[in-house]
Amino acid sequence: MTVGLAILVRSMSLATSGFANGNSWQYHPRSDRHSKILCWGIFFDLMLRDSPISRQVREGKVAFGINHRMRDFQNSREKDLDLVICRRASQETKSGIAWFQDMVQAYSIVLGEQEATALATLPLIPLTGVQTSLVALEAKAAMTEFGKARPRLYDELNSSQLTIHGDTQAAIAAGFVIVNVSPTFVSPLRNPFKLGAEYPTIVTSHTQMRSAASVIEKIEQLPRRSAVDTPGFDALGVALVSCANDGTPVTIETASPAPRPGDSYHYDSFLERIETIYAARFASL
Repeated sequence: MTVGLAILVRSMSLATSGFANGNSWQYHPRSDRHSKILCWGIFFDLMLRDSPISRQVREGKVAFGINHRMRDFQNSREKDLDLVICRRASQETKSGIAWFQDMVQAYSIVLGEQEATALATLPLIPLTGVQTSLVALEAKAAMTEFGKARPRLYDELNSSQLTIHGDTQAAIAAGFVIVNVSPTFVSPLRNPFKLGAEYPTIVTSHTQMRSAASVIEKIEQLPRRSAVDTPGFDALGVALVSCANDGTPVTIETASPAPRPGDSYHYDSFLERIETIYAARFASL
């Protein structure tokens, strides 16, 4: 059973502090918390499967990196990736994070009882120094203003896979996008004041599923690849969430146009592609 998306919405339901004007937000466009939680959940799901990734991590051959800077060897282009799986090197510490397990506290990741028990069964997984990546994960969100989000998402994701494969063709480039279908949204950028104080909260409305479908159509234009000598993503996933950003719980939405089980962009299919391609390319590490 996959748990990554359940962890994502449960954790996003928790508003965190430290933002301007003393506000707490479930989602803020200038925070990478949602991306880190999603990538954490993806790696956690991969660790719970009987796969070469999980076995090699347990054997101490493979570890993880966050905010991992990759350089496109062809064009000298640099980009920080949310999370990478790579050969284990000397251990590092970033912002108090030395182990995969440290990210739970650092990013206020909310685990259920079974998930916490499963995490406790894993070995300590070190944050490793810069290495050539085996898997590079990039997570993005389209929460509101979908007209602006469509080209931005495409450009940012496409530049990620170009940088990953400019560094090494064999690396698995994985991208995942969460799309908000809540009919209302409280934007942190449209509310630059203390909420509930002097000014009324500005609430944005949008056309929910139709807007989400337009974002998915743009994501479907991203290049995908089936061989190592071609550009594109090796694995690409999409999930719909309902996040009003007003303190109400965040939920996963499964109605159309959300990918259905068996669809190539469904979360389970996304994990399966990573696992299958990894086994074909890196099982003999």
